[in-house]
Amino acid sequence: MVLNRLHVLLVATGLPILTACAAPPAGPDAALPIAAVIVKPRAAAAADDVTRTAQDRLGRDAGVRYVRPLAGGAHMLYLMAPAKREQVPALIERLRASDAFQYVELDSMMKVQ
Repeated sequence: MVLNRLHVLLVATGLPILTACAAPPAGPDAALPIAAVIVKPRAAAAADDVTRTAQDRLGRDAGVRYVRPLAGGAHMLYLMAPAKREQVPALIERLRASDAFQYVELDSMMKVQ
């Protein structure tokens, strides 16, 4: 009897949570990334600082969303709308031209040789 009640309670509370997690995200951050970019700041920096610096360099031409830290002090960022896919090379060059980053490169799948 107690197990049946526990089972009903778990299903009743777990189902809405599972449904919410499976639904696509809503809001302005729901847009898909245009490109993934790896940046390495010249000096060690926190995620917020890296994101803010990249966004400052790109201005209104692209949104920037932090993805995760990488080995060696690098970070992965997503370039988001309003950027378009054909603008990615120019946006990467703008990040490279700034003195804030030691290197900037497009993240890409390595090919097996």
